[in-house]
Amino acid sequence: MDFSNFRLPLLILAALGCCSEGNPLVTDKAKGVVGKNVTFKTTITSTQDFITITWNFNKADIITSIITHIKVSNTIKIDEKYTSRVIYNQTTCELQLGPLVKEDEGEYILSIVNMQGTSLNGLIDLEVLEPITDVKISSNLSEPVEFNSTVVLSCSAKGSFTYQWLNGSVPLVVDGTHMKLNAVGNELTIAEVRRTDLRGPIICIAKNPLESGTSAPFNLTVSYGPENVVMTQTPTGSFLQKGSNLTLACSAQSDPPAQLQWMFNGEAMPQKTTANITLTSLEEKHSGNYSCVAYNAKTNRYVSSQVAVVSVLEALSGTNISSSLSLLIDGNSTVNITCSAAAGKAETAEWLKDSKPVVPSDRVILSADKKTLTIVKVLKEDAGKYKCQLKNKVNQDESTYVMVVSYGPVVVKIEGKKAVKFEERAVLNCSAESVPPSVFTWKLNDTLLNISQPDIIIGKASVKDSGMYTCEAFNSITGITKKELHNLAVTEVGTVDEGLSGGAIAGIVIAVILAVIIIVCCVKCNKKSNTDIPSPY
Repeated sequence: MDFSNFRLPLLILAALGCCSEGNPLVTDKAKGVVGKNVTFKTTITSTQDFITITWNFNKADIITSIITHIKVSNTIKIDEKYTSRVIYNQTTCELQLGPLVKEDEGEYILSIVNMQGTSLNGLIDLEVLEPITDVKISSNLSEPVEFNSTVVLSCSAKGSFTYQWLNGSVPLVVDGTHMKLNAVGNELTIAEVRRTDLRGPIICIAKNPLESGTSAPFNLTVSYGPENVVMTQTPTGSFLQKGSNLTLACSAQSDPPAQLQWMFNGEAMPQKTTANITLTSLEEKHSGNYSCVAYNAKTNRYVSSQVAVVSVLEALSGTNISSSLSLLIDGNSTVNITCSAAAGKAETAEWLKDSKPVVPSDRVILSADKKTLTIVKVLKEDAGKYKCQLKNKVNQDESTYVMVVSYGPVVVKIEGKKAVKFEERAVLNCSAESVPPSVFTWKLNDTLLNISQPDIIIGKASVKDSGMYTCEAFNSITGITKKELHNLAVTEVGTVDEGLSGGAIAGIVIAVILAVIIIVCCVKCNKKSNTDIPSPY
């Protein structure tokens, strides 16, 4: 059927001024995107009493027919330019157009004539937007430096859109000074950038009313540091033993990672640029100041760690006590005992005698360095076990010395009975305090006995064992001899009164001897007198 035959009657019908029942379109404006479809929505739910439905396109006052639908003959005419680009809904009269091109932008007119001679007219203005593509973020600086650089991030895209920035998953907040956006919103400027400004990733969204495009995540890497440069040492402590090992470790917060250089007494240590270094078999020459310097080639900043002061000391060993005299005599000798170590240097010295600290006095004198102990005119009480303890910052060592003081004999005494019965066993014991032990000599009534032991043992006492016993104690070192007397009485019958003292008994014996001598003299005198009488013959 030739639809041109109906065009004139339809136009005449519309020109007759048929009454309008309102706009059949939902809205008077629509937007679409190039390459996609757009649907012009209507409020129509039934076309039962419609005679004709037409969709026309008006651009620059040039009207182009898109589709004409004549209900009475149920014929649909689509302009050949739109044959493959429109979908028409016969129930609702809605029209879908696409894929859109920029030239589709303009006015679309829906005209309906019903059987009552009334027309329904609607007009919708279509805006065709460019699709959003190629959204990306670029930076004016590839390696900004913290506090030094001003960073400008630019968001670019193709199409018609506005911009939105995200920091991570939340909208980016700007303060207008440190961080600000330009009027268009596609440039983000960060003055004196900090590493914490944009923890990211940063995303730019370009969008229009119909669609949006998202950039690839952008991570802003800000060079910073070095900072918090920390050095640790193992073992800890400022004083280390000679021959031991020292390990130093250095760490720093920096991006990019800092380059490290170890320093010794303010000078760079050759080939010492790792985070950890170990010095083995330490010597005194390793004593000094150690530190670590961190350098960031991007920020061009140097930061030093704290300084570790290390002193390498030789451990004390071979400690010995020497004496100025080998023989010490009570009240006579003055001695110096000196403490020294074969290796290592002692910083302090302490003396103990029999596990108790030595207390200086007028007679007991310590040298200024306390390594020499002087005892003036030693006494027997000075004898004992002396200990010297030497100490330095890395260890301690000690030595012991036994002091022997010769003295005596003193307190010589004889123990035993003063009277025993005939053939009774008798024991006399002589003792004396003496160092070294005394040599003993016995006498009976001033007659030397062949006995050199401290004990005299008489198995069966007889009268010849009675008398005055003398014990002599002799010290070969001091040259001192001391003696003690003991009287022993042996009786044949009964028990001698042990109540008499030795002097009383001696007096009795002497008196008896004198009486005997007197009697003998008298007898001789009488005999002589008798001889001198003349014979009567």
